[in-house]
Amino acid sequence: MAYIVRMPKLGLEMERGELLEWRIDAGATVEEGEVIAEVESEKSIAEVEARENGVLRETYLEEGGTVPPGTPIGIVAPEDADIADLEAEASSDIEEATGETAAEEPAADESAAESADSGPASETAAATDTADSEVQASPRARERAAELEVDLSTVEGTGYQGSITEDDVEAAAESGGAAEADVNASPRARKRADELGVDLTTVEGTGYQGSITEDDVEDAAGSGDRTPVDTRPFSGMRQTIAARLGESYREAVHVTVHRKADAEALFDATDAADDALETDVSIQDLLVLAISATLEDHPEFNATFEDEVHTLWAEHNVGLAVDVEHGLIAPVLRDVGSKSLATIADERRDLVGSALEGEYTMDDLQGGTFTVTNLGVLGVESFDPVINPPQVAILGVNAISEVPTRGSNDEVEWRRQLPLDLSFDHRIVDGADAARFLESLVEHLEEPWALLPDEISAGAGTEAGAPTEMPERTVTARNPDGMAGTIEAGSFEWGYDEPEEAGGTETGPTPVDVFLGSLAACLSLSIRFQAGKRDTPIGAIDVTTTAEPEHGGVEQLEATVQLESDADDDTLDRLIDLGERGCHVSQLVRDDLEVEISWERV
Repeated sequence: MAYIVRMPKLGLEMERGELLEWRIDAGATVEEGEVIAEVESEKSIAEVEARENGVLRETYLEEGGTVPPGTPIGIVAPEDADIADLEAEASSDIEEATGETAAEEPAADESAAESADSGPASETAAATDTADSEVQASPRARERAAELEVDLSTVEGTGYQGSITEDDVEAAAESGGAAEADVNASPRARKRADELGVDLTTVEGTGYQGSITEDDVEDAAGSGDRTPVDTRPFSGMRQTIAARLGESYREAVHVTVHRKADAEALFDATDAADDALETDVSIQDLLVLAISATLEDHPEFNATFEDEVHTLWAEHNVGLAVDVEHGLIAPVLRDVGSKSLATIADERRDLVGSALEGEYTMDDLQGGTFTVTNLGVLGVESFDPVINPPQVAILGVNAISEVPTRGSNDEVEWRRQLPLDLSFDHRIVDGADAARFLESLVEHLEEPWALLPDEISAGAGTEAGAPTEMPERTVTARNPDGMAGTIEAGSFEWGYDEPEEAGGTETGPTPVDVFLGSLAACLSLSIRFQAGKRDTPIGAIDVTTTAEPEHGGVEQLEATVQLESDADDDTLDRLIDLGERGCHVSQLVRDDLEVEISWERV
């Protein structure tokens, strides 16, 4: 069965596709599923496969040519099949898609009238009209040529299949001089000649049928002091990248802020997650998780700006910039906030792998709400990333470096740091907003244990601010009879009981009291860890926890922190806030009961 091969539509936003390569020659036999051609549009490359067995009878587009999606590029049919109807359909579709129609033949009476004119001028005009009628040019190009008195036979077309466009006519007219107008030169060659002041009548052409090319003009201008080794016209992908970056810089008000995060805890947490989970976990995966947590805290950055509307999105769709052969793309890791660390690690690895192999679709690149780009793998220490429109911000990640810091005993300690760059659209968010965003992100990166699954232990003595663990985190409660019993944790043991009115003997704390003690102990240790990490002098810390109401189910938790310190109030506020965030016992109830914390000096 015969059919027309058309330029495929590779995405909803596709406007034109470029034919990169014909995989088979015209007249060659093809089998169903065999690749006929390779095409490209915007940021996607695809193969066009034969739908059925047959012969590539016609090709309508040369390699490097571009047409809108759906435009015929060839015909596949059995060798002896009549394809006249398909050829007519293809010709009609091509004319409709490209806006080009064949020139009409002059009417008989008009031709007779023109032939009746006398004199050399009449003969020249007739010759020009005849030549023009044989030239492939759009109607608008012919009309413009008549206005500018340009001989179409001297114009080299840059349109579909070499047809002459209106721009080609204007370029030929602007190249100047009646003598130069008669020279066979491409529009680009004429433009270059005008830039370099080269007389085209003195240039010998090396192009098709002796036409003058841009290289001929540059050679004639004496530009021999530089020798091009390659020329690289913009591909569909490169054109899209250029257009989007240009749009971003023209419209968004770019501002970039920079900050560094201590990365020691991040490395420890990554190692712990990699050991505990049945998948490979990288720093990048925890970074994505931290970004999602930060976007939850600052939803104005998880947004787009289009048509003067700032839209905040529920899903955290994080674009991951990937350097591929033809340029930079950002496949989207979708709804990160709803996924586990293991799922993020698996999906990120698959997504980036598909991008590097070229096995992605336009849908993979759409719907992002925030983007992260990592040049640290190439040793970059700082840069100003360009916002991916219509998003309002992008995070740049740099190379990790080791820097000397002051240790707890004033000794020099080398620690790893992660430099970060946040570019944002100042029309939408302010510099203070961006500073707070980075502050939250750094907190999550320096305190990553709260982001990890419950089964992953921070380990004793880690840099993550995790509370001291009970032996193996396994506790056994023994109740031989009555309402009292003992609690065993490793080699430690203590009792528990209930009030007399509940049938107990009041020989030990109730289970709720035991929990309140765990919460108070955890908060005190976590606050002290934060103070030591920030070199803040602090003395005794007392934490009193209270559950309301006094009996029955717990509906409210309160904690009062008393501490000795000469630090200012803002510093102590910060320490207590970070201490509560890093307390694992507090994390157990955070989703159901908020722990209300107050503090006072003693």
